[in-house]
Amino acid sequence: MPRLKTYSVTTAVSQGPKAVTPIYKHELIMDQPPAAGGTDEGPTPIDAFLATIGSCLGTISRIVAKQQGITLEKMAFIVSGEIDVDVLLGRSDEGRAGFTNIDIEADLESPDLDAQGKLAFLEEVDRRCPVSETVLNGTALNLSIS
Repeated sequence: MPRLKTYSVTTAVSQGPKAVTPIYKHELIMDQPPAAGGTDEGPTPIDAFLATIGSCLGTISRIVAKQQGITLEKMAFIVSGEIDVDVLLGRSDEGRAGFTNIDIEADLESPDLDAQGKLAFLEEVDRRCPVSETVLNGTALNLSIS
């Protein structure tokens, strides 16, 4: 039987596009640049989304490396993707507002892994990363009004 843990956050957007999400003892702020009506107090949600993928992969990499006795001397993830800004801005109804693709380039340095070992390691990390697994499998979003 799976052991499930529920995560929940509440994001408030009071003026302009600035979004504030208290998370435990932290405050996550996302905003837009001034050209988009924001105050540039934080990354855009799109940039934060990509950062979340890289951050989750990095965190899970540490867990997997420890469990497998692998030394990671360096680790970085370049996460990029393309979106149709015309759909995002309401200029077009054609296509999708979401990413058409997301590319992840991993830079790992480990004395314990060759190129093939790094790929196998990353595949295991990706399998266990809740963020990338959610994107890959298209978890449903259930919208409601309170």
